[in-house]
Amino acid sequence: MKTITVFTIALMASVSSMAQVVRTSYQEVRSATDKIEAMEVAFLTQELELTSEEAQKFWPIFNDIKEERNDLKIKKKKLMYDMANNFNTMSLDQAQNFVDGMFDIEAALNESNFEARNRKIIKIIGPKRFLQLKKAEYEFRKKILQEYRTRGR
Repeated sequence: MKTITVFTIALMASVSSMAQVVRTSYQEVRSATDKIEAMEVAFLTQELELTSEEAQKFWPIFNDIKEERNDLKIKKKKLMYDMANNFNTMSLDQAQNFVDGMFDIEAALNESNFEARNRKIIKIIGPKRFLQLKKAEYEFRKKILQEYRTRGR
């Protein structure tokens, strides 16, 4: 009886500590993500030299585009996860539904539904600074990846 009690207490303690680690890990990831997003805003603002009036118009549109793309990427990951988990048991109809879903998400990611918003951004900052924005986004991702690689070593 004592052995079962000791084992149960030890098990509960380890599960509790594992839950704390998961919670801490999530908080650390969220904190790191927030820092990277803040760095991106600062980097893009500096690169584009936005006036306060331009920034007030630009950031809501930019953030909407980014949020929509992130939502689509999350849907794609979920679809791929579901497909992988059901792959061995799915019927041809289910397989076709997964293929259709994948194509729909890919089309939405690549589609011109973002074009209208990009045109709004171009109206705010102009075509040359829009290209500068695309270049700055690329440079920021490259910079973050380089920092990640050097810290990882």
